[in-house]
Amino acid sequence: MKFSQFNLDRKLVNYLSNLGYNNLSKIQEISLSTVLSNTSCLIKAPTGSGKTLCYLIPILNDLDLNKLTQCVIIVPTSLLAEQLNNILKDFKGYKEFKVDVLIDGSSLKSSFDSQIVIATPSQFLFNYSKLNLKDLTRLVIDEGDMIIFDGFENQLAEILSLQLKGSKFFFTASVDEHLNTFVRKYISASKIISLDEKSITSNNVTHYFVDIKYRNKIEALILFIKLLNPYKCLVFVSKKDELKAVDDALNRAKIEHLSLYGELPKREQARILKEFSNSKYHILLGTDLIARGFDVNDISDVISIDLPYDLTYYFHRAGRTARFDKKGNSYVFYNDDNISKARELNSKGLNFHFLTLKEDQIKKERELSDKAYRPKINNMLLEAEIKKNISKVRSNKVKPGYKKKIKRVIERTKAKHKQDIIKKNLEKRNQMEGTNFTYFNESSYSKSKKKQSKKN
Repeated sequence: MKFSQFNLDRKLVNYLSNLGYNNLSKIQEISLSTVLSNTSCLIKAPTGSGKTLCYLIPILNDLDLNKLTQCVIIVPTSLLAEQLNNILKDFKGYKEFKVDVLIDGSSLKSSFDSQIVIATPSQFLFNYSKLNLKDLTRLVIDEGDMIIFDGFENQLAEILSLQLKGSKFFFTASVDEHLNTFVRKYISASKIISLDEKSITSNNVTHYFVDIKYRNKIEALILFIKLLNPYKCLVFVSKKDELKAVDDALNRAKIEHLSLYGELPKREQARILKEFSNSKYHILLGTDLIARGFDVNDISDVISIDLPYDLTYYFHRAGRTARFDKKGNSYVFYNDDNISKARELNSKGLNFHFLTLKEDQIKKERELSDKAYRPKINNMLLEAEIKKNISKVRSNKVKPGYKKKIKRVIERTKAKHKQDIIKKNLEKRNQMEGTNFTYFNESSYSKSKKKQSKKN
């Protein structure tokens, strides 16, 4: 289906074609008529299915340059607000409309004659008294589920209680019972449009669990990137305070990448997004800040080095790839530390595939690895070593101090076993990072200190 089949301004249809928008996505096919008719509705579709154009095209088509603000678009993050503004800039050749972007740390600086306002919930409420909304025809809530999940439900409820003129459109990737109740309470939506997908991510995403075995997350990421060699990749870290450690490790491993986080100045964020979008860099590291509404068309792979506290965020992470009918992959690292959470996500019906990270390959597996099988193997090896060492000091006659001697043998064996494991892990990390660490052996250090003191 093509845009020319709808009752749209011919100039807009031609402009869309010049920008590469020719054929409609499925959600655009079934929702565009409703939004064009300005009928309030809830629209549910997976991330990456093209929901943004579902409301931007009707807004642009109906925009009257002789009137004030005709549309307000509420989004969850400043990053999404700026990205939406950049999309609208592509249409300035169609109409010379004005846009106000109200985000954290900003204030309204225009002459209050913009036709479109994009805002986060808090900034819209902060600037509400300055806006002239007498010509408002549409209020759009984009990424509505994430606005609520992120803790802005009360602010969104306050916005919807302002009795603003115009129709209301609620766009979301998921609808749980709570969100459904919220929408029924605040939005008189006569129509609900849904693709009825089981998942809130595209069916074109292939989901993988990756058993990283004994490695820590950062070591595993470096090895995985080197083996995978992704075309364009997002790497997600759940905790902001871990982002710097991952960033430093990637730099030491000489893996070119960009890092994006909320504390960066807005200009720096814009530069990073531009360089990643233009493929100047092929790896972007960030937190769940970039899991919401981050639109780069050709992301091939998404890597989650850990799972978010709220598993709902995983679906939005995975939704950054396989956008607009393209295919993509989403990889989730796991080991014994987070096996229970991995099992919980595996029960969500996403049809995960299973991999194991080896030193020289990414190996396919049949199922999720069993919990704590590695410590059992280590314990078996330790027990065998203890028996072997005890047999060396055991005799037929019980001599004085025998029990103490056996106890010392066991303690020394355990200490050596632990040191051997640490040494082995350090050597493997050194091989991956190309660095040389000196292994610190506490018993050897103590012996050398004793010898030195005797000499003195």
